[in-house]
Amino acid sequence: MRYLQKFVFTLLSLFLVGCGGSDDDGGGGTASITLNVSQITASVYQGDIYEVDVTVNYQGEGVLVGMPKGVNEVPIWLGADKQSITSNQAVFRVYLHGNVDTGVYNSALRFVTAYSNDSVAYKDVPIELTVKEPLFFTAVVGKQNVTLESMISVSDSGPVEGNNTYITYGAFSDWDWLDVEVVNNQYKAKIIKTDLSVGEHIGYIEFLDQNYRFRKVKIVYLITEPEFNIDTVNKLTINNETIASELNMTIPVTPTSEGVIWNVIDSSSMISVTQNLNNVDVSLEFDLLSQSNGIYQQWIEFEYQYGDLLSPKTRKIEFDVEIDFTDIQQISPYVLYTSDEVTVRVWGNNLMSLTEEDFKAFTSTIQSVNYISDNEVELNIKANATEQEINFVIENSLDYLRGEARVVVRHAPVFPVVSINLPENPASKVIYDSERERFYFRSYSNWTNLLYEISHDNEQWIVEQIVGESPKGLAIIDNGTQLLTSSVSCSMTKIDLDTKVTVDAPSVTHCGYMDFGFIGQYYTGETVVIDTNQWPSIYNYPNWELATVNYPNVYSPNAILSKNGTHLIWTDSTGISSPRNAYVYDVRNNKFNELNTNSSYAFYLDSFSISATGERVSFQNRIYNREAIAIGSVGLNDDVWNRTFVSLDGTLAAHYDFSERKIDIYDIQSDEGAFFTLDLPLVVNEENMFIKEIQFSEDNRYIFVFSSNLNTEKYNMSIYER
Repeated sequence: MRYLQKFVFTLLSLFLVGCGGSDDDGGGGTASITLNVSQITASVYQGDIYEVDVTVNYQGEGVLVGMPKGVNEVPIWLGADKQSITSNQAVFRVYLHGNVDTGVYNSALRFVTAYSNDSVAYKDVPIELTVKEPLFFTAVVGKQNVTLESMISVSDSGPVEGNNTYITYGAFSDWDWLDVEVVNNQYKAKIIKTDLSVGEHIGYIEFLDQNYRFRKVKIVYLITEPEFNIDTVNKLTINNETIASELNMTIPVTPTSEGVIWNVIDSSSMISVTQNLNNVDVSLEFDLLSQSNGIYQQWIEFEYQYGDLLSPKTRKIEFDVEIDFTDIQQISPYVLYTSDEVTVRVWGNNLMSLTEEDFKAFTSTIQSVNYISDNEVELNIKANATEQEINFVIENSLDYLRGEARVVVRHAPVFPVVSINLPENPASKVIYDSERERFYFRSYSNWTNLLYEISHDNEQWIVEQIVGESPKGLAIIDNGTQLLTSSVSCSMTKIDLDTKVTVDAPSVTHCGYMDFGFIGQYYTGETVVIDTNQWPSIYNYPNWELATVNYPNVYSPNAILSKNGTHLIWTDSTGISSPRNAYVYDVRNNKFNELNTNSSYAFYLDSFSISATGERVSFQNRIYNREAIAIGSVGLNDDVWNRTFVSLDGTLAAHYDFSERKIDIYDIQSDEGAFFTLDLPLVVNEENMFIKEIQFSEDNRYIFVFSSNLNTEKYNMSIYER
């Protein structure tokens, strides 16, 4: 045998198995070899082992089997071992393992014999193995069916070429859910249980031949959880043409198994859901119609289970609802004076879809239309000579009032030009109601907040306290119809400005240390309430959701909203050390422009002012444009007690010189900072030396000065006519 190994080394790359033959190592002759197979071809399932016996008749000193020269490694799926040996015949069992991925694999075995006289003989046997996927069954829990079956062909387990001794004797399975039977020399795998749990079940069918050799076929039975057949819910678009029936829809919900119990357990707040046998009825709540134009995701959550075979599961379906109304939300200024020709700005949605004729249908006083964007339009209006009210309401098929913007035409007001005492010093910005010619302000003394109204009867001014729960923030909202106030206890109150009727408004459920010191309504109709206690929180009102706008971080902010709601002054207060930051927020493009204040420390609420459209901003004696760029200064110095306030139309600025006790009026229309005084200075007496705020009437004819004397604790409103 050692001579055989020595002489045939050049024919084999690896020795696998050797069989010794004749004991005569010194003999000689002509070596020869024949096999009972010319090739081996087999098809197996993954995990199976295929066996075939190769009978070798030889003349030589023994037999070796291995890989042909040049093959560097033995495939992991191929093996062989000796079964028997005589002086001229040997039997090798070749094993083909299905322990690899599915596919076709090829290799070869070389059988070699030799004499010590260098006579060598060999035969190569090509081998092809096909590895197949296991037999795979799938069913949904609740629909397992005993008719699930599959045929296994005889060739998968029966004789192969040259191996007539491999005859199938029988087949069986040890798994209680799996059976096998013979049908016309074919084998049928059958699933025989219907109550298996969810998951993968693996079994085998084993084949036994007459020589008690085994082969097996892997069976995989996958039981899946029931699912719901849910129709695709397309995005729903609600616009001016939507009718009421289109706010409802039916979504089919059908489990893939009978006996599955399912329930609706939750849904988004803006829809109502009714569960039926095989569907759900969905209705959109009218709250959704009040939302700003945009896309709102809605959802419905189900829970389902199938007896004890399945733990409760949940599934959520989602769909989008797009609000896309054409509407008009606000007009500014909305109070016009008879016979005046003015330009007003209209804010709304899809305004580009409205023609000039559509706008003129509201009122024949519209002279021209200038489209700025889909949300903003300028109207040039020549007001009638008589007082009137013009409603700008765009109808929709749902008869749902989306906006009630209006223009009120009034005779130009004639104010009593006098000086009156105020009971308290304004602790907030003074708010002017253009339609009713009234002022509102909050005072704070002796740890108490009070709300006051200042009105007139053409001859005198009347100051009255309005009953409320310690008001803190205040704003005129809803196109000038309501005064919204917040209290130190975080409750909210609405006051009808026509009837003075007070009603509770939606309040935050948990207050803590919040201090809602600012309320404002943006031009879009969105109302914000801001906790100004140290580091602020900004809430959308009335849903009390945190605002998604990323406001810069400021301490106990000063917040001043322009009259038309398009720009917000947002600054640190004096409660934090320098450097302090100041910004102008352009609501229309969601942009904060930083205000260069030269690191000043005088960050008081009355240190800033802004025009109605945001065209002009003032801080101390400096004037800025709408991009928060400084364009010039007014006055001779920026003494800490000096004050500057711009007019509503942004054309004028009133500058108070504390040292001179006078108010100068400047024309600030230039973008290059060449500002000149107009009129004669307004003289301020010693009793009113500390100016809290200066306001211009909307026609710039009157100037309202709110002032105090800290030494005498006297508070005053003085009216000047230019």
